[in-house]
Amino acid sequence: MPEFTFGRSVRLDAPLGYREVFSRGRRVSAHRLLLWHRSRGPQSAATGARLGLSVSAKVGGAVQRNRLKRLVRETFRLRRAHLDAQSDMVVCLRPGCRWKDRAAAEKDLIDLWRKAGVLAPK
Repeated sequence: MPEFTFGRSVRLDAPLGYREVFSRGRRVSAHRLLLWHRSRGPQSAATGARLGLSVSAKVGGAVQRNRLKRLVRETFRLRRAHLDAQSDMVVCLRPGCRWKDRAAAEKDLIDLWRKAGVLAPK
């Protein structure tokens, strides 16, 4: 059974992790989102996909930014088993991103993951 937590092992929390993804990763864009992603290699598959977030103050006030980040984290947490286990990714929210609920966030994120090729085959 997949683990449905969002603990430290599934987060990119060190500046070095972000720097690696930004410098060696690939960028995929959508209307409201940017996704930077890179593969860590087959030896890291046991830890699974990891997520980092980047949200500018231009997106909105603190309450708005935190709500959007919660929606991204929740979608990632629930869909992590479907993602490439070797990938590190950073989701950047663009100004104008105004999801009303998790379903809207999930639709946009799944479309972006599919476009990037990080969704694991079924």
